[in-house]
Amino acid sequence: MSAAAAPTDEQRGLLLDRRSEIDAGLKGADDITIRENVGILRSSMATAPLGPEAMQLAKQGFIMVLGQYPAWAVVETTMRFLSGRTGNGTYAPTAAEMANVCRELISGHLAERARINAILDAEVYHVASEADRAEINRAHAEFVAETTKRAAAPTGPAPEPLPERRDSKLAADLERRRARREAGKREGAPAPASALSEEDGET
Repeated sequence: MSAAAAPTDEQRGLLLDRRSEIDAGLKGADDITIRENVGILRSSMATAPLGPEAMQLAKQGFIMVLGQYPAWAVVETTMRFLSGRTGNGTYAPTAAEMANVCRELISGHLAERARINAILDAEVYHVASEADRAEINRAHAEFVAETTKRAAAPTGPAPEPLPERRDSKLAADLERRRARREAGKREGAPAPASALSEEDGET
């Protein structure tokens, strides 16, 4: 939901109050209300004869089924069957038939509650202004240009390879041997055996 269309704090309060009213109006009917209305229907309309035990079980069945619907819906359902607006006008309704009418009566309230929940639970997002969108576009264009530049092939000469790295002690030792060898050549003396072996070991 856009922030511009989101409810204000006052509107949210009104929606919460309305949802509470709906919840209170959908509270399940009590046993007495159900027994009285079912009794009126069965005493005013034709019913199949039942024994005491079957009658008691039938009453329990009506209570189990209709207990999930509000008392006002049970009363209105009774009036509709008694007046002939619902049913065949002769036989008393079953628990299932009364439940169907109750569901129709509360369907509008359930739909309204669902709409309220959708508004209250909706995620609110903020639409970027023209200035924000312009800044986003500028930053994106700059990023693309820099990325393209870094990805381009280099046009200059290849860099010189780095000199071979050698251990400093090894380099100093090689330099001393080279100096002794050069000194021996200048004096005309043959290089000592140790120097020759050292030279053979040089790489």
